[in-house]
Amino acid sequence: MSPSRAADEGSAVVELVLVAVLVVAVALGVLQVALAAHVRSTLTACASEGARVVAVARQGDDAGAARAAACAEASLGLGTVVAVAREDLGGRPAVRVTVTGDAPVLLWSAGTVEASGRALLEGADGA
Repeated sequence: MSPSRAADEGSAVVELVLVAVLVVAVALGVLQVALAAHVRSTLTACASEGARVVAVARQGDDAGAARAAACAEASLGLGTVVAVAREDLGGRPAVRVTVTGDAPVLLWSAGTVEASGRALLEGADGA
């Protein structure tokens, strides 16, 4: 006796649905991770640019913070919080700009993303 074909009827549709759900979930997870990495990378570049404005252009801490915030707004459209701090980096005066912003959500809330950039201050006195 051979099994009847009627018992297998419709099983291909069920298999397709089960596999498709898993493939879509994995694809969306990969997209969320890629989006979070892009946001962090962009915020790091904006923080580094703000640190260079403070260190090289000598326009002051406010100008560096404004440049980092403008860069993040233009690149990602995110509202950000920018902090500027002076620090000692290997015995040399440096500045650290930290940019914090909300991560865009695709699947789950990634919370906030924080990135920082540093630059050595130009000049002998570090000002």
